[in-house]
Amino acid sequence: MNAGHILIVDDDTANIRALASVLEDRHEVRFATSGRRALELAAADPPELVLLDVMMPGLDGYAVCRLLKAGPATADVPVIFITSLSSPEEEAFGLETGAVDYVTKPFSPAIVRARVATHLSLCRANRRLRDENDRLESLVRERTRKLAQAQREKMAALRQMVAGVAHEINTPIGVALGSASHLGDRVAAMTVRLADNQLRRAELERFLASAGELAALLSGTIARAGEIVQCFKGVAADHGGLRQTIALKPFLEQVAESLRPQWEPAGHRMAVDCPADLRMVSNPAILSAILEQLVRNALEHAFPAGRHGVMTVGAAAAGPEAVLLTVADDGAGIAEGAAGRILEPFFTTRRGTGSVGLGLNIVDNLVSDRLGGAFTVASRAGGGTLATLHLPARTPPDL
Repeated sequence: MNAGHILIVDDDTANIRALASVLEDRHEVRFATSGRRALELAAADPPELVLLDVMMPGLDGYAVCRLLKAGPATADVPVIFITSLSSPEEEAFGLETGAVDYVTKPFSPAIVRARVATHLSLCRANRRLRDENDRLESLVRERTRKLAQAQREKMAALRQMVAGVAHEINTPIGVALGSASHLGDRVAAMTVRLADNQLRRAELERFLASAGELAALLSGTIARAGEIVQCFKGVAADHGGLRQTIALKPFLEQVAESLRPQWEPAGHRMAVDCPADLRMVSNPAILSAILEQLVRNALEHAFPAGRHGVMTVGAAAAGPEAVLLTVADDGAGIAEGAAGRILEPFFTTRRGTGSVGLGLNIVDNLVSDRLGGAFTVASRAGGGTLATLHLPARTPPDL
């Protein structure tokens, strides 16, 4: 299927018939007998190539060529002059006006067919190249837009993280400063009374008891700040390690066993559900850190005090190129209203017990940024919670 038609322009109909007989078996051919009519036809439906006579009444071929090259719709249409003017000067002038070739009359049918085929091929190749360039430029623009959007989102997340850091650390620091200031005032007052020989035993005992309480409060709040800092370090931790082929069943069994001191004393049980032959290529250090965080999260949130439960660490193939890792529990499930926010940094339903709300956010970042996967958490239909890691069977080497 041809991309367009060939326009033959000549005031001599005999020449038009001769050229048409050479080309019409391979191309759609249209014609005009004047320069003005040629321009009208070209503007209405641009041809793929123009065969143009030079010597015509009214607008001659050179003028028609210049006007075609000046029009946005026809500027790229190749023009071949076919004329009886055979001097080198005329040929040079024709090429200077924008023509791609110059054929003298009487013409050879084989030469005309060859020249037409050559310039149509070049024109189509240039068109494909322009289309490909346009496509690539469009892709670059879209990619640039997405990168700019991603940068804006990262900066927004950074601002949120900074605000969260300030909020979380400000509380224990404020308590510690207040306690230290109060203790300093008490010490100063006791020093004055001691210097004036007015200090009594009962008063000293009350001071010592109060000082002990303040010291314990200081110690606790500073320890709390340290725990928060450790959580923040987990967000940016490298975790090290290289990609390895991992036999998942013994790997999961090892992770479960390493966590026994955390789940066994509370009366919980942990099971591993994984095919014996399932393997993946990934970073075992990162996988271990993720699974440990998910188990700790379940121990913290899934089971009310005194309730025993079962946690299951599992793995299954998800097609030839993906693996599903899961951590499930039969605990309390996700609190109402929390399902859409549990991956947000600093969101927690147990802030009063010391939870910072970064554990699942750290997991989400590790899964996406370091393992090239996706992470979801949802309540199970039968009760409890299911955390799912959808991971590539081979972690991309550039992560």
